[in-house]
Amino acid sequence: MQRQPIESRALAAAGYDAEARELELEFRSGRVYRYRDVPASVYEWLLRAPNKGAYIARHITGLYPEQAVPDVDPALEPSLEQSLLASLAAVSAPGRGK
Repeated sequence: MQRQPIESRALAAAGYDAEARELELEFRSGRVYRYRDVPASVYEWLLRAPNKGAYIARHITGLYPEQAVPDVDPALEPSLEQSLLASLAAVSAPGRGK
């Protein structure tokens, strides 16, 4: 699931799979949790909420089935060099403003 960065003191990123109705939250601590059977509206309101941590506590935690997502095997992750090269390629791609 693709996650997008979130401006929050508690939350680093969030992603939503509309077909599976799953929400993933990546916290600043590095922990990632997946919530099942979450309506799209809950994700949309999360993105709009001024206090993401409070919204999660009131409208997500304990209300939807929760599962911790294990850390990814470092052998499967791209190297730092590969990540940096991909990032530079994306920034210098034609049609992108500088």
